[in-house]
Amino acid sequence: MKDLDWNDLRHLLAMARGGSAAGAARALGVSHATVLRRLHVLEQEVGTALFDRLQTGYVPTDAGQRFIDIGEAFERALTGARREVEGQAAGLAGPVRFTTTDSLADGILPDILRAFHERFPAITVEMRITNARLDLDRREADVALRPTHEPPPAWVGKPLARMDWGLYAAPASIRARGHEPAGQAWLLPDGHLAQGPIGTWLRERIGNAAVAATADSFVALRRLAENGTGATALPCFMAHGTGLELLEFPPRRLSPSLWLLTHPHLRHSGRTRAFMDHVAQQIRGWRERLEPNNG
Repeated sequence: MKDLDWNDLRHLLAMARGGSAAGAARALGVSHATVLRRLHVLEQEVGTALFDRLQTGYVPTDAGQRFIDIGEAFERALTGARREVEGQAAGLAGPVRFTTTDSLADGILPDILRAFHERFPAITVEMRITNARLDLDRREADVALRPTHEPPPAWVGKPLARMDWGLYAAPASIRARGHEPAGQAWLLPDGHLAQGPIGTWLRERIGNAAVAATADSFVALRRLAENGTGATALPCFMAHGTGLELLEFPPRRLSPSLWLLTHPHLRHSGRTRAFMDHVAQQIRGWRERLEPNNG
C-alpha cells in the first residue's frame, strides 16, 4: 500500500459521520460523485471494501473502521498542531470561530459584537448559532458562550454570570387564564432545549395543562408568548422590555452559569484573548437582567 492521501481519509471520515455519500458531500462542500470517486480510489489502494452498502446507508467494514480510526487520529494531530501554532499568534487580525445559542445571539450579543468590531476591525467573528454543543476539539469553534451547569472538563474558561429563568405570559393571557400554571396554555422547549433541567422541571410543574406549541428555539417561544399563544419558560434577560409578565421564578438551582470557554491551546492566542476579554467585560453590564431571582 502506498502512502495514504489525507484528502481520501477526509472523505472516508465524512462518509462515516454522514452515513451516506450525500451527507458527506454536504459536509465537505463537494459533489456526490467526488465523494464516491475518492472512496473508490481508497478502496482500490487498500485492496478491500471499506463500507457495506445497505439500504439504510453506508456501514463501515472492519477494515473501514480501522482506517476511520487512523483518519480520526490524523485529524486530531493536524488540529492540535494548528491550534498550537495559532495559540502562539499574537496578531490581532484574522477569524475567531464563535458559537453560542440563539437566545444569547438575539438578546445580548449584537451590541457586544458591534463594540468589539469597533475596537478590533481586523478580527472577523465567524458565528455558529446553535443550541447543540459544538466540539472545540474538532475545531468546530474556537470560543463558546453557553449556559451550562457543568462545562466540558477539557475546555478552559470562566463563568461570567448566573442565568435565571422565569415563567412568562402576555398580560392578555393572564387576564384570560389567570396566574396559575394549570390554567395556562403552554409553549414548551423541544429538541436539545427539552433535555436540560428547565425543560424537565417545566413539564412536571404544568402537569396536565394544555400545550399550545413546542419549539427548539427560545426566540420562537418568546415570540409566541408575546402574541398571546401561551405561557413559557424563558431566560429572564429575554423577557426584559417585551411586555411579558412574570408568573413565577423556577427554583434557583435550575439557573445555569453562563460560561465563556475555549480550547487550552488557544487561550494565549492574541485574537482569542482579545475577544474573550471583551465579551467577559461586556457581560458584566448585563448581570442585573441575567440574575433577577434573589429568592
